[in-house]
Amino acid sequence: MNAVYTFVDNNGTNIHINSEGLRLWCIANKPEIFWLPMNEKVAQDFVRDNVISLDRVKELSTRKNLDPIIMVKDGTFGSNGHPNAMLVDGHHRYFLTFLRKQPFIEGYFLEESQWRPFQIHWLRDISAEELKRRPVTKRNY
Repeated sequence: MNAVYTFVDNNGTNIHINSEGLRLWCIANKPEIFWLPMNEKVAQDFVRDNVISLDRVKELSTRKNLDPIIMVKDGTFGSNGHPNAMLVDGHHRYFLTFLRKQPFIEGYFLEESQWRPFQIHWLRDISAEELKRRPVTKRNY
């Protein structure tokens, strides 16, 4: 199976996305790339929540060019009126950008209609704690 991104909201609802398939779709279809603002707290929480491997961050730090991250709008809006989004692909690149103290990162910011075809409905739901215990998936891009 391709790499899968799983999001567990505060109510325990899961969203599973074929992140590798979505990444390949972005490469083939070339949606617009934006300069997305960094959120220091989000990046710091990646270590606490076992979202990233520091060894992978170190490995990426030697690369000259990094792929854009993939953020997707979830169809809801925050109290500030901005769309809520999920970081589906690029957690290590996001954290590396935070370490470099860069205020923005290149990324796709996809509409629901672009990413929903990659949603997986047949995977069993897991808890947030179970997600934190899972090993970090190593990728080669």
